[in-house]
Amino acid sequence: MHIRFGTDGVRGEANSALTVETALALGRAAARVFPTSRVVIGRDTRRSGPMLELAVAAGVCAEGADAVLLGVVPTPAVAAVSAQEKITGVMISASHNPFYDNGIKLFAPGGRKLSDAEQAQVEAALEDLLQPVPHPGPVRELVGRVIQDDAQAGEAYLDSVAAAIEGRTLQGLKVVLDCANGSNFEFGPLLLERLGVELCVLANSPDGLNINHECGSTSIAALSERVLAEGADLGIAFDGDADR
Repeated sequence: MHIRFGTDGVRGEANSALTVETALALGRAAARVFPTSRVVIGRDTRRSGPMLELAVAAGVCAEGADAVLLGVVPTPAVAAVSAQEKITGVMISASHNPFYDNGIKLFAPGGRKLSDAEQAQVEAALEDLLQPVPHPGPVRELVGRVIQDDAQAGEAYLDSVAAAIEGRTLQGLKVVLDCANGSNFEFGPLLLERLGVELCVLANSPDGLNINHECGSTSIAALSERVLAEGADLGIAFDGDADR
């Protein structure tokens, strides 16, 4: 079975085009191609997210690395941890796609996108791991662990973004924020409130099914109406994984 990466990893309908078996194999492939001691994993709010998160984590552990689960975080937060700790990063999201799709995006150690050569290595490892033959890995104390991050990475990401605009103020701005019921439903409002914005928040109640549904960066009608109704200075819309 040959699976090719697109511009942002693999993507498809969860449990159909993108299966648990593929996610597990991709976790193993990522840990095999980039042999760091830890792999950091984030996800958005889709119903299939926890399922694929645990499958990727199992694959990582099967190759002897520790899987660090960040939970629901924006894609840039995963890249930031990958860059800071110089470890592999995985984001489970299908960005602006509907809830029933999902995807798996890799960051090479250092928080960067994969080069063409690295992408080819991951594809080759993935194809090998999806063959119907045993693939034994490390045993005993060499098996990797699953580590729950408990939101530390998300808080660190917020601090870094706030620090990047230190000395500037947003005090007095009235902003309508559309979180797309996605991965920035907590961190986006927290950041803007910290910066002194008067905030009206839309689409910040994810239920696993409503990500990007009539909201977010690809559906801004409700946001536009609310900006006018509130007399706001600005409207901001994220997509599902908050990389835009």
